[in-house]
Amino acid sequence: MGLSLAMLLAATWQTVPLPFTLFSGEGERKHLPATTPGGIAVFDFDGDGLLDIFFANGAPLPSGRKTAPAHHNRMLRNRGGLRFEDVTASAGLAGNGYDLAASAADFDGDGRTDLLVSGLRGVTLYRNRAAGGFEDVTRRAGLDNKLRWAAGAAWFDLENDGDLDLFIVNYVRWDAATERECKVDGMPDFCHPKFYDPEPNALFRNNGDGTFTDVSEASGIAAHKGKGMAVAAADFDLDGLTDLFVTNDRVFNFLFRNLGKGRFEERAFDLGVAVPASGNPPSSMGIDAQDYDNDGRPDIIYTALRDETFPLYRNTAAEFAETGIATRLGVLTRPMAGWGVAFADLDNDGWKDIAAARSDVLSAFGPKGASAREPLSWFRSNAGKQFVSGDPLPAAPAMFRGLVAADFDRDGCLDLVATALQSQALLLRHACTGNWLEVDVRAPGARVEVAGQWRHQTSAVGYASSCACPLHFGLGTRTSADVEVRWPNGSKRRISAVKANQILTVEP
Repeated sequence: MGLSLAMLLAATWQTVPLPFTLFSGEGERKHLPATTPGGIAVFDFDGDGLLDIFFANGAPLPSGRKTAPAHHNRMLRNRGGLRFEDVTASAGLAGNGYDLAASAADFDGDGRTDLLVSGLRGVTLYRNRAAGGFEDVTRRAGLDNKLRWAAGAAWFDLENDGDLDLFIVNYVRWDAATERECKVDGMPDFCHPKFYDPEPNALFRNNGDGTFTDVSEASGIAAHKGKGMAVAAADFDLDGLTDLFVTNDRVFNFLFRNLGKGRFEERAFDLGVAVPASGNPPSSMGIDAQDYDNDGRPDIIYTALRDETFPLYRNTAAEFAETGIATRLGVLTRPMAGWGVAFADLDNDGWKDIAAARSDVLSAFGPKGASAREPLSWFRSNAGKQFVSGDPLPAAPAMFRGLVAADFDRDGCLDLVATALQSQALLLRHACTGNWLEVDVRAPGARVEVAGQWRHQTSAVGYASSCACPLHFGLGTRTSADVEVRWPNGSKRRISAVKANQILTVEP
């Protein structure tokens, strides 16, 4: 008798609970922030070649202040062999407020990956001082998000001057004192975003000396108010400048085209990504932007709630084409609700699959709680033309939020790490087949081609999360591949016949 799909998946995935439980602060009164935490940052903070994990954590509401160790953010050092050590205290990353998201990158160019934590009342910038410690340099750096609710961020090079600039995604204006009470089937639950005012996003230019200048107004970013949930930073038109796509919750999405010289133009309607073909703005959540069909142009997927599908857009160069019907992703995802999402070649066949962290926005303890919890899912790519399934991965349904795909044990197979509200974080180790190559280019915005596949380095992925990781390419049966790297400043480097099954570090 053949093995069932569930048995096959269980045989290739190993679930590893991690020493962190996500605290949401949800109580009898359903304050909106309690449904939104769960960000993850994956990066090698200590330079030992193994990817470590940072989790942003909530706090009691409505105060939004951490008052116990259960509310602390968590830094887990990868000790190898899927063993992780809690080094939060020695790293100085416990935090003080209600935190939701994390973004990792080397903002000061000293070779060590730093960390930005986004929260309910602003952002905190931690500089990596080496020796396992971080220093809060927010005030010194001049990063002031004006006490706004920051849902995420992306590091990118605004003007290709070699310094990483910072885009902050701001959600809605929230005040516990004036927040209305909402009910579902007569019981308290989280309110619809229509009851909250929008906020502008923020842009900070790196001055190259450890400080930043707020250029939100001068750049044109601040002119557009939304209800931002996530951001994807990519050179969508391949003009050498990084653009920004922002998912907005139940209002039109933004696509900020980089015009150069520090200016942006909002063009989501012109390019076909402001709203799906239905014309109804969905609950746009997490986003990823990578080239799923191997034509060299970064495409877009974002998650939403049930009956809204997870919209997928193919980049045609002139504009974006919604491909949910053609790829079958619309049919597969219509009954689902999602948050984190990532393009990731989980079976090393040379085509990017989609992994999604699923669950509803409503309370797991309310009248819809039984259906609010959902599983993690893997949508397999059929040569970039269709997605042939939405296989539930071997983890119990939960209120999943953050999701990152990365190779934690350096075996050439992408694993997944995920958070869920009021639940223990999970690492799903994957045992795959096929050859692979990882290319470490470090600089956000760099584009890499390997065996006809393209990926770009980005500091933002999915919902509230980040992966400062080598770029992963599945090679199938190939034993070698040519590699070409293109940096945002226009420089290129090509390396021929690179042997498979290694991590290749490439510098300009």
